[in-house]
Amino acid sequence: MIARISRGGRARVRYAALCGVIALCVAAPPAAAEASVRDLQILARALGFLDRAPKGAAELGIVYSRSSPTGKAEAERVAALCGDGLRAGALTLRPRLVPTEAAGQAQVAALLLTEAALPEAEQIASALAGRGIPLIATSPSALDGSRVVMAVRSEPRVEILVSRAAAQAAGVTFSAAFRMMIQER
Repeated sequence: MIARISRGGRARVRYAALCGVIALCVAAPPAAAEASVRDLQILARALGFLDRAPKGAAELGIVYSRSSPTGKAEAERVAALCGDGLRAGALTLRPRLVPTEAAGQAQVAALLLTEAALPEAEQIASALAGRGIPLIATSPSALDGSRVVMAVRSEPRVEILVSRAAAQAAGVTFSAAFRMMIQER
């Protein structure tokens, strides 16, 4: 049976459809999110499980793209979250902004990619190959098809994902105890 919808009825149907689309957009979690203080604390603790874990004061390179003003602003906000340094056991991570073109030569304990720097992860990872410096992101999708070693996020629940292939290429190994607590791909 086919029912005819009046002109006013069509408007109500379109309005209801629009409300449904808006509700889906509002309810859907963001595809990628900027690092939070909790993400950074988890990252610092995770670095303590490296076989050659950094100790004392070490730098966390926060990678941004110079061609993206929003990427640099994100990097500055993440650095501000670190404050004077993130403490995790014997490690204190201090932030350092690193442009994508200098990331391969950076003398840091780890590199955290901003969203704007993610498209260049493959090139950065190639430059870091075998140096034992993990490339980290806060978006789990960053592990797909790139050379990102670890993805860390704290919302909606704590997740630490490690790419076995990327870790091997970077020369990064984690302790057996840590590998039992994470998801490896």
